Amino acid sequence: MSHLSVQQPRSRSRPVRQLALFSIHSTIFLSLISFRILNAVTVRTFFQPDEYFQSLEPAWNLAFGSGGWLTWEWRHSLRSIAHPMIFAGLYRAVSYVCNAFNISPDKQAEALAVAPRILQALFAAMGDWATARLAGVLWGSDVGWISLWISLGSAWQWFCGTRTFVNSLETVVTALALSIWPWAWTTGDRSIPRPIRSEVRFSLLLAAFACILRPTNLLVWGFLGTFAFWNSGRKRSMLVAEALWIGASVLLANALFDRACYGEWTFPPLTFLKFNVLHSLSVFYGRNDWHYYLSQGLPLLLTSYLPLTLYALYTSLRHGSSLYPDFQLAATVSGVAGIYSLIAHKEGRFIYPLLPMLHVLAAKALQELNWSSTTKNRVLVGMILLNLPIAYYTSLVHQRGVIDVMQHLGTTSSEWSSAGFLMPCHSTPWRSFMGDAFAGKEMWALTCEPPVDVPASERDNYVDEADEFYKDPQSFVGRYFGEQKRYTWPDRLVVFESLIKNSGQIWGDDGYRECWRGFNSHLHDDWRRKGDVVVFCLKDQQPHDVDGGVMKEAREGEEVM
Repeated sequence: MSHLSVQQPRSRSRPVRQLALFSIHSTIFLSLISFRILNAVTVRTFFQPDEYFQSLEPAWNLAFGSGGWLTWEWRHSLRSIAHPMIFAGLYRAVSYVCNAFNISPDKQAEALAVAPRILQALFAAMGDWATARLAGVLWGSDVGWISLWISLGSAWQWFCGTRTFVNSLETVVTALALSIWPWAWTTGDRSIPRPIRSEVRFSLLLAAFACILRPTNLLVWGFLGTFAFWNSGRKRSMLVAEALWIGASVLLANALFDRACYGEWTFPPLTFLKFNVLHSLSVFYGRNDWHYYLSQGLPLLLTSYLPLTLYALYTSLRHGSSLYPDFQLAATVSGVAGIYSLIAHKEGRFIYPLLPMLHVLAAKALQELNWSSTTKNRVLVGMILLNLPIAYYTSLVHQRGVIDVMQHLGTTSSEWSSAGFLMPCHSTPWRSFMGDAFAGKEMWALTCEPPVDVPASERDNYVDEADEFYKDPQSFVGRYFGEQKRYTWPDRLVVFESLIKNSGQIWGDDGYRECWRGFNSHLHDDWRRKGDVVVFCLKDQQPHDVDGGVMKEAREGEEVM
């Protein structure tokens, strides 16, 4: 059959699936890797700071001992080192190979900069394959193919799948675990292939690793585990025993890694909950309405797939039972999203691990619609085509200036020795983005640390450094560049155009000249980030010994690893 063909639905009694279509050794998977590498190298925009500051920056420190910007979460042990360790190992491997083959420093810097994206592309391809395999295992190869095309045609997957977010890897690991989950035991469906014990163990291992990456992933496996416990019958005791020893082993291994990196025994998931839930520090980064995931989160993740997916959720919950896999997946999605809705701070990427489940449910719903194959094909192609302009704009246009400016600074690094960023905190990537191109440079940027040590009664009046600057730029400059000497005027000053329009050149017209400008966005929800990104050069700059500077990160350069 054609790979894009949508066949008529099969009955619930169906033969064993043709799973070879989704074999990890197949040509299909190699094609997926090529597709995602193209995806990775063509994404030229900025999304969220965590893409760099919660993965690549600490990974750089792990690999090379210093240089990465370590945010407050790492200094207070809120994050497990598991995710950065993957990229740290990659950095060391790339550096070793480059040194072994006498690769020039410039080429080595380029290799270090692109390597994480290529690795994440491999992960994303595995996620596509796992999503297709999950659908194929549950409902046959026809639904598997539809799921694959839905995943490949997803604007969100193109925009976010190859970024180095922990959420991106969490999604892939969750999809892989689901694809080999013992569905035959948890549903009693004899047409689903029986799992072997090694597959069950590997699925539980992946589930445990997903929970290490982000503790909130435990909600996903809490729902699925409850269904498994309830429905597995004689397999129940074995599943519980396997889950206990595998979970304990993963926790112990992760604790040993965290101790080696932090220098003391710590349990990041507990610390994470303590700071973000009990102390409510997550609210410092924004508060959202209770319906955010329904009104914004799901539309962002699903785009043109939203109507079909909502229909799939509705039919799965209304007409299913706990013995049906589609009911289990729909209940898990609804339950996790519902619990997340109770938390004040919300982001679309928090529910990203639910996307593979949503894709397979949408594929099943499309397959079972009482339409002709031609109509289904047209609907599938139409949904994918609607995603293309969204993927293009978000990945190549919106917020690209903050990426371009770092590349500009990297390629002109021989012309300057210091740079400052009068922008909202973490508006650009940092050291890991351009590798050794920023080695020996003095760089600073405004910070926005939450009120970690401030009593709860005083937090309403707390103002971080970036907000203090934008509240009164003139006063901030006079105090921190004059009286207190916290910052010094650099060779390159990077700002958003909105600062110039709202405050003028607060550093004086005679000191700097505009020397680079790059488009960033047409519209932005943060007025401080509106307009182009502008670089000002010091007018009377003299030649510098560019190897003599010291990289610093605005009071956040303490080493904790």
